[in-house]
Amino acid sequence: MSEQNFQKEIKLLDQIYDDMLEASHNEPDLNDVESMRLYIENSFRVFNRTIFRVNEIKNSLLKESKLDSSTWNPPA
Repeated sequence: MSEQNFQKEIKLLDQIYDDMLEASHNEPDLNDVESMRLYIENSFRVFNRTIFRVNEIKNSLLKESKLDSSTWNPPA
């Protein structure tokens, strides 16, 4: 059985995690409209980056999981 290395995917997942963690900890002041606006803009930026990274992970995994379609013909 071949061992697979998912370092690229793990790195992208770590970046997604860091972005989401940072976005969730930067709560705005609910009495400041400008603070709320910036929070929403940053949240959408994180959301868009997450979409891009998840798609990149999916494509990478699909590319690396090429099925072995060779046949095994044992000697008679």
